[in-house]
Amino acid sequence: MFLTRRDFLVSLIGLGALPASLSRAAPFPKETFALAGRIITGDGSRPLNGHAILVRQGLIEAVIPTYNVTDRPVLAFPYATILPGIINAHCHQIHTPTSRRKRWLMSGVTSIGDVGSPLDAMPLLAESPSNVTATASFTGPMLTPPGGYPLPVHDSKYALIVNSPADARRTVSMLADRGATMIKISFEPGPLPHPWPQLDTQTAGAICDAARKLGLIVRCHVEDLSGLEPALNAGVHTVEHVPHRWHTRERIRPVLTSDNKLIDQYMSLLERMKRENVILTPTLDVLCRSPWRGASLFEPVRAFHAMGGRIAVGNDYPYKRTDAGMPSREMHLLSKTSMPPLDIIQAATQGSAAACGFTDRGALFPGMVADMIVVQGNPALGLTGLDNPLHIIKDGEFVR
Repeated sequence: MFLTRRDFLVSLIGLGALPASLSRAAPFPKETFALAGRIITGDGSRPLNGHAILVRQGLIEAVIPTYNVTDRPVLAFPYATILPGIINAHCHQIHTPTSRRKRWLMSGVTSIGDVGSPLDAMPLLAESPSNVTATASFTGPMLTPPGGYPLPVHDSKYALIVNSPADARRTVSMLADRGATMIKISFEPGPLPHPWPQLDTQTAGAICDAARKLGLIVRCHVEDLSGLEPALNAGVHTVEHVPHRWHTRERIRPVLTSDNKLIDQYMSLLERMKRENVILTPTLDVLCRSPWRGASLFEPVRAFHAMGGRIAVGNDYPYKRTDAGMPSREMHLLSKTSMPPLDIIQAATQGSAAACGFTDRGALFPGMVADMIVVQGNPALGLTGLDNPLHIIKDGEFVR
């Protein structure tokens, strides 16, 4: 039947709808339904008003004008916004489905990227039962040469030593067999005057080549500008953190000019990242809790965004007391780099999905998994409502 304006208003009354939420007593529909309201698709485009998202068996069928919905129940949110579930692309130590549900999903974070976990945690991260927990993309331990990062500062269970290109290829294959969807490496020299060992060119290239052949994303820890060019030469997909210092064997060199602009070498490398579609996950939340907070963190992100570079959202939970749940502080800090709210939402949905290797979520398009949140107001005007979603939909089912 055709959904007339009268039918649409009756549907609101029948559901006991309030201005921006469903009645607690009303049962949530399953399998086939439509959500109507202001829609942010996650691709950076302007919100759609008067539209509905069609859901069938856990997937998005279409996004169409609400008056064209004729074949299913319509849940209307006239004063709220529907957007993709948020994805925290860079976190650690949330392994079990129960923990991911409690700490992430019930806050509106429907997927996460675990970028450094022990071998024995990988089976737990692979457990992502439908409609129950936040879906995990994960790397397993980081690949490093003997003595390289993270070994000087973290438990050895978070690292796998590779000694050669052949060894690297075998290790990537082993991790893939254990369910890894991503591989993690680093180019981190550590403190002066005795830099930590780093992957040689051939071994780093072999890791990236083997990962690409298996369809895996390569994430690379880079906090020092000296590591950025080797990471790009190896062929990484993402740069984790912001290169905010520049250690050489002789001295510490600035990454900013006297007027707080990036030096030419840095700008050239960011332009290369943009050309090669390399994603930046700034993790400003954790970095701002260190002595390096300031222009050396914010200016690279501002410049990369201004040139059209792709950005993902991750807060490096749980390091330096960063929070689980909605990465609100990370998104707030991104706003200080002149990123507008819609671009930050895109980074936290479509950008984070790409950084984690998700191809079936992160945007509200036909064929995507129906992971969505409903929030009060219009976050495109200032990221409002994200801290306390009215409703959370995971795999096409309401979990809240």
